[in-house]
Amino acid sequence: MDFAILKLTKEQVPEVARIETELFSTPWSEKAFADTLGMEHVLFYTASVEGRVAGYCGIYLAADEGEITNVAVAPEYRRRNMAQSLLRTVMAQARQKGARRIFLEVRSRNDPAICLYQKHGFTVIGTRKNYYQYPQDDALVMMYEYADIDTKE
Repeated sequence: MDFAILKLTKEQVPEVARIETELFSTPWSEKAFADTLGMEHVLFYTASVEGRVAGYCGIYLAADEGEITNVAVAPEYRRRNMAQSLLRTVMAQARQKGARRIFLEVRSRNDPAICLYQKHGFTVIGTRKNYYQYPQDDALVMMYEYADIDTKE
């Protein structure tokens, strides 16, 4: 199944919000996604199949850091490398905009997501106890640092 990775558009916001509501216990609202459009420090990309949103990924940028906010793929489109493609795209775009490292939080029990992030070079750097509600869970804080960064500054 072919899919395209595209920047989030206003027309896609309702589909993204629908997927968000289906997948997360404390979802972002449609307005929250719409508010990110046009913000220079926020990047959102979608994976589209035949014009329908199948998944999405977003990142906030500040100074030389990024924070992945959302990575989601609708259940019927999983296991087709969409999450990997979305993550790679967001990481590459963040790097082009000057990011030197990227952070994210993930549920400690979300093994598929943890494996995805580790596969892309993220490492666990900490834990936030009881960070998530509904159901309650710890968050693993993960970080990726670009290999071409001189850490001796």
